[in-house]
Formats: sequence, structure tokens, C-alpha cells
Amino acid sequence: MEKEFKFIDIKLLKEYSQQNSYTTDDYLFITDKLDNILTGENTIKLKVFLMIYCIKGELNLEMNTATYSLKEDDLLVCLPNTLLGKIMTSPNYQVKILCFSSRFIQRLTQTEKYTWKAFHHLHRNPVKHFNDKERESFNRYLTMIENKNISDADYHQKEILLYLSLAFFTELVAAVCRKTTKTTDNIYINQPNLIFKRFIEEVIADNGRHRTLEYYANQCCYSPKYLSRVIKRISGKNALTLIHENAIEHIIHELKYSSMSIKEIAIAFEFSNISYFAQYVKKYLGVTPSKFRENLLSVQNSIQSETSGIKDISEKFRVTKI
Repeated sequence: MEKEFKFIDIKLLKEYSQQNSYTTDDYLFITDKLDNILTGENTIKLKVFLMIYCIKGELNLEMNTATYSLKEDDLLVCLPNTLLGKIMTSPNYQVKILCFSSRFIQRLTQTEKYTWKAFHHLHRNPVKHFNDKERESFNRYLTMIENKNISDADYHQKEILLYLSLAFFTELVAAVCRKTTKTTDNIYINQPNLIFKRFIEEVIADNGRHRTLEYYANQCCYSPKYLSRVIKRISGKNALTLIHENAIEHIIHELKYSSMSIKEIAIAFEFSNISYFAQYVKKYLGVTPSKFRENLLSVQNSIQSETSGIKDISEKFRVTKI
């Protein structure tokens, strides 16, 4: 019987580490304590994209039964569904650990067509050594992110933090993609990886309009059963999960930034009726589209009210001073 391992996601990391860590709403977790990642286990299975940056000292760990050693300025990248454990460290070790949620990665892949290539390279080459320029860039992003205290941040600050995190992650992907163009990795991509690449490109290009496995199987010229098996093998996720994750992120974007009515958005995403659209959104977001917009408007009005109050106080102070 195959041994079951504890799945680690952002929510669990936040619950386990009461302190000595930094978290955002749902997509980012930062800590300098390895114990906060293992959550009391010897070996865990990741549901997050994890990076361990060795600042000082040395550590050894096992990732998917392979052993890796990290020294100063080494970065280890672990993809979702990776097994991680058996960690040993030197007495003077110092690390910085960053975890990005699966939803965050999905946000990135909406616009980054060739992220799959970077992930493929990282799967085969998980350890990267920073040169002086790369270390400076990494630490600069990290400092900016950590200086954004999410507990006191308003809606706009949280949006800034999200895009800052996207820029940080994209910088890593860009560096990896530059490296892959100088190697022959693409020559050795096997058939399942090519199928996965084609599937991801079709999903991203569709912008969430189609949400059935049969549609993408037809686009890729494979049976739904075979395509589903290949996607599960490569990504560790069901094909339908990836399809719906992509769709809901596009829907979120339209609900937040579009001037279209909810009915118009439902039509744009080719839902048969507005009732089905409302059920779909509630299934994945926990609230209906109208409630989602209502909550968003409430937050924005609250921010405007607070800003207006600060402005009034400032104005009174200026008048009194004169």
C-alpha cells in the first residue's frame, strides 16, 4: 500500500506557524524557519510552489527520493506535488523560504504562455546558484515584499503586493527561460510533456470560455480519457481542475475590473444562463457574482471614506496652523 503524505498548502502553513512568518491573503507565505514548512512531519507533499534560499551555512534534504545539498547563495525550487523531507542543517544555517499558492501560479499562467517550459526545466534542474547580480535582484524584491505589512494594508496596497509578487515570480521564470534557450532541454521533451504543453496553451488561449474536458481533448486530438491521464501524470492535477482554475481567474478579473453587467459577463463566458453562471462562481468563490462585486465595492467605499477622513483632518490642521 502506497504511503500517504501530509499535503501542505498556504492555509495549513498559516495555521501552523503562529509567528516568525509572513503571509498574505491566499497566495504567499514567507518564513525563515524550516520547521514551519514541515509542520511537524518528517516528509511532506507540497501543494505550493516552494523556494528555499540558502543565505548562510549548508543544508541537505531529500526531494522526490533524490538528495540535494544547498550552500550559500543556492536556491532550491520545488514544484507542486513534490515530496520534501529528511532535512539536515549546519549549526549556523540561515534560510529564507517562499511559498506561492497554486492559485497564484494560475494567475501567472493566464498571461505567460511558455511557463510550462520553465517548470519543465526546474523539474529537472531544481537547484540554482545566484551570482552577485541575481542575488541583489532577489533580495531587492524580497525586501519590497516583506516591507508591505499585509495586516495593515488596504485594498490598493494588497493589489500592489499581488503585482509585486507576480513581478518577482516572473523574474525567476524569465531567468529560467533564458537559460533553457541556451540548452537542448526542448529536444528531450517526451510525448506526454508535449501533450501537456499543447493542452496548457489551448486552455490559456481560450480565456475560460470553454470548460469541458471533451472540448480540449478535441482541440488536442486525443480522447478525453487519455488526455486526462496524461495531464494528471505530468501536473499531479486533474485536467478539469486546471480548466476551471483558469476560467475562474478570468471571471474574477472581469468581475473586478470590467464595466460589463453580470449578465453580460455570463454571456461573454458562454454560460447558458445567468443562474448557472451564479452557481458556477459560488462553487469556486463561495459567493455569487453580485455578492462578490458588492463586497468589493464595500471595501473600496471604506477606503475612500478613510482617505476622505484623513484629508479632512489634514485640512483642519492646516487651517488651525495658519
